[in-house]
Amino acid sequence: MQFILNRFNEKYPKQNTLNVRFFNEDPFSTRRIRYNQSGAVCYCMENQENGKQKVSNVWKSINCNENCSHRKSVDGIAKPACKLEGTLKFLLPEISPDRIWNMKITGYTSIQRIKAYINLQKQLGNSLIGDYTLFLKKEEQTTKQGKTFNNYILDIVKTEEFVSTNSNSHLNQAPNNNSTVNSNVSTSNTTEKSITTSKTETSKSAEQSTIPEKKTSKKAQKEKKTENTKEPVKSEENKKNTKNEFDNHYILLETSTQNLMKNGQPTEYVTAEFVNGEDKTISVIIPPKFAEELLQCDMGTEVILELSTAGEKTFTNSIEYVQKCLKNVAA
Repeated sequence: MQFILNRFNEKYPKQNTLNVRFFNEDPFSTRRIRYNQSGAVCYCMENQENGKQKVSNVWKSINCNENCSHRKSVDGIAKPACKLEGTLKFLLPEISPDRIWNMKITGYTSIQRIKAYINLQKQLGNSLIGDYTLFLKKEEQTTKQGKTFNNYILDIVKTEEFVSTNSNSHLNQAPNNNSTVNSNVSTSNTTEKSITTSKTETSKSAEQSTIPEKKTSKKAQKEKKTENTKEPVKSEENKKNTKNEFDNHYILLETSTQNLMKNGQPTEYVTAEFVNGEDKTISVIIPPKFAEELLQCDMGTEVILELSTAGEKTFTNSIEYVQKCLKNVAA
């Protein structure tokens, strides 16, 4: 298989994109899995309660649910031992047309991004069989402790859309790419400048012929300047108000539980991961009076939250549901 590896390294030398082809309608699967020094010790497919656990090197059936101690954070800070893991299956036509490749994805946000895209295509009734481009995108993220850092998130798009978007992007960024396009942009800018200058001179001539008195001309220019300064301010205010209208809207990604100290005793709380309109992930501790209803909701549920902080923890004082996506409960 070394010749295939060599072919891959030649085609994708240190790149952050990968062209893949989905060959069926279910290319992505997720599971919860726990590892130790010897490897995987237990796992179950997501949204299922029948799992497997390795006992004396023999896999045995077990019951797996949200009450499992391995899914909970011991101190409310460290990540649980049982983590979400995704597997994406595809072909690489540019490398080998008759071999299936598996990509293991462990980043939580990357898993949710790929899963959300595939689920959306299914809901729209679109076939998933076809060519796609996987790419890494640098994004700012915030941990449960409130620390912010930049991370590379895996995302996906149709290959034809990716090529079209990046072609336009390269045209816009052409001055930094090569001298040929540099020359074209420079010519375009010069022409535009000449046209602007010509229009300005024509405007000045018309103004002088229409308004013979110098004082009247200054007054008209002053009034025109006042109008021009007022309109952008009004536009900015409208833009600001439109943005604020959706500032407290969030999309649910996942719920889990963790133990927090209350009155000197460890108390179990529901914690929910949300993403806001700027694609930033935030971890919110849910008060018990809101927990039961939220636990019935699946990824994609849209809510309005009134957030507050206590130390490094983020809480919500209210939850208003805009659109619910309920979990599928097996019979």
